[in-house]
Amino acid sequence: VGDGTTTVCVLAGELLRQAEKLILIEQIHPQVIIDGWREAVTIARKALIDSSVNNFTDPARFKEDLLNIARTTLSSKVVSIDQDHFARLAVDAVLRIGESPEEAQNTGDLKRAAKPRNLELISMIKKLGG
Repeated sequence: VGDGTTTVCVLAGELLRQAEKLILIEQIHPQVIIDGWREAVTIARKALIDSSVNNFTDPARFKEDLLNIARTTLSSKVVSIDQDHFARLAVDAVLRIGESPEEAQNTGDLKRAAKPRNLELISMIKKLGG
């Protein structure tokens, strides 16, 4: 189980393969296929929104959601051996953005997750091979 990169590539390739058949064999214009894909995206997005759960008001569940997201993104990386450790580091760092030093010391207080965060304080540093 990885982060879905291979799945996305396989799915995209299959969509293109099927589109090629529709264009060459069925003589369907490419714009019609693209319109169909766009409609499918709208329907899929609505289904995801309808089935989603927002645990933002429950600090324990919210933190567990964030940990699950972090674990998923780390599952196929070099750090996958220690993915729980790195997931906790990432989530704790995100939850602490914007805190005063006094708030940061109180690691048991998850109510701080409800405070507005300046997400611009998060940056990505790309390293060759990583």
